[in-house]
Amino acid sequence: MFDSSLDALCLLPPQFGEGRRGLSPNPPEFIVRRHQSDSLRLPSRLFLDNAPWHRWSAKLSQTLASHLQSHGIATSFLLSELGYAADQPEDSAEEGFVRPTLQMLPYRGERYGLNPADFDSATLVDLRLSPLRDASGRFAYSAEQIRRWESTPEDEPLSGGGWVSAFSLPPDIPGLEQTATKIHQLRRLAPQAAVLVSVTPEWLWRNLDTILAIPADALLIRAGQLCMDGIQFAELLGRLFESPTTPPIWLSPPRWGTEQHANVDDCIKLISLGVSAIAIDPWMCDVYEALDNVPEPSVYSGDPESQLNNAIGPILADFLLPKIERFAALMSTIAEGSSLGSFDRPIAERLRIQHLGH
Repeated sequence: MFDSSLDALCLLPPQFGEGRRGLSPNPPEFIVRRHQSDSLRLPSRLFLDNAPWHRWSAKLSQTLASHLQSHGIATSFLLSELGYAADQPEDSAEEGFVRPTLQMLPYRGERYGLNPADFDSATLVDLRLSPLRDASGRFAYSAEQIRRWESTPEDEPLSGGGWVSAFSLPPDIPGLEQTATKIHQLRRLAPQAAVLVSVTPEWLWRNLDTILAIPADALLIRAGQLCMDGIQFAELLGRLFESPTTPPIWLSPPRWGTEQHANVDDCIKLISLGVSAIAIDPWMCDVYEALDNVPEPSVYSGDPESQLNNAIGPILADFLLPKIERFAALMSTIAEGSSLGSFDRPIAERLRIQHLGH
């Protein structure tokens, strides 16, 4: 009996007689097509969606973002979350601060911490239409997040203090029907970037026709806070891809069980079903725990950047890079056309994939 994951699905090898000579062992670049503009080329289909930057110092956050992007991971952050203050001239920024590339700009309705420089550096703009629950279960932002966004010194009290409520829709968008106008504005503010619209699955199915009509370059489905059956979720994705107007789908996968997150093989199977890009947030739990124990560089350190690099590099090498390597390896084996099958006939019929049994 299969559990609630995607273990019932098989990644298919090439058929007998199919020539595979000359195929690169590395996956090709990921191309993001933009409306009425040139396409973007990204190193991989992986992105980090919702890192808790406020858990660590600005210096540590900068170093982590730099390492992730050196491995081809598009990373969601505001410059303020990495220590860049809105009222700080660029030529007076803290020594050693380098704006990372591959920035995925989270455009929250409240726009806390957002500054014009974010639009200049963004590779992707994520227009967030749905709020997420924080670690406490609230639709809110913590005092620590507000402190980082407002660049409040540690020895000063926070204005308002406590929790700050998150809106269910951005206040500058009256409703979903006006989202196209906001997307047009974001394209003018960040003409070099692709614009994504992100929603949770509950919103998606309730407003499917309206959301699919939004002229975004991709639709990001944030399902990471849901727990559901893997085959059922795959079937829902299949129905979504049946529509000819469905934009490319980026995905933060749901949990298959209470503590069971989508592993690397699951993510490859989701891409085989039609998903364009996958969030690596479930792969980062051990990384985050290890980062919590990284000491701040000493004030007497002559090279604090090197000290942080030497601490973060081994953490990623232990807990993340093997997953990235396996993802790249499996991606290189995905052929055009159907790459999935199942020995379970009912599952194969539900997902319209090849049945491998008798």
